[in-house]
Amino acid sequence: MANEKVINRWLVVVGAVLIQLALGALYAWSVFTKALKEAPYNFTTPQTQAIFSAGLFIFALVMIFAGIQMKKVGPQPLAVAGGLVFGGGYILGGLFGNSFIMQLMCIGIIGGAGIGLAYVVPIAVGM
Repeated sequence: MANEKVINRWLVVVGAVLIQLALGALYAWSVFTKALKEAPYNFTTPQTQAIFSAGLFIFALVMIFAGIQMKKVGPQPLAVAGGLVFGGGYILGGLFGNSFIMQLMCIGIIGGAGIGLAYVVPIAVGM
């Protein structure tokens, strides 16, 4: 134990807060709804709500899986994977999300899965 590398605990706290801030993009969904209701998307209110709801649902399901996986792979790879999946979902939604189904898949399912992967890390590590 004497040779074990000790990480500054404040760096862990700062990292956890930054992860939570980045993943909070889902909670800022109302910022996107106005743009999605206008041209070229012309989504209805129920469609924008369905994308948000799918994101929350997938987030909750994947978070269970991520909690189990964190014991096997550790927090750092899980946080990186979650960030890549989350960011990838939003990038794909921006590039190919002209239809409701594509936004649902990219932001709701892929983005929600990324949040679920990464969200468990700061909670568990912070404890």
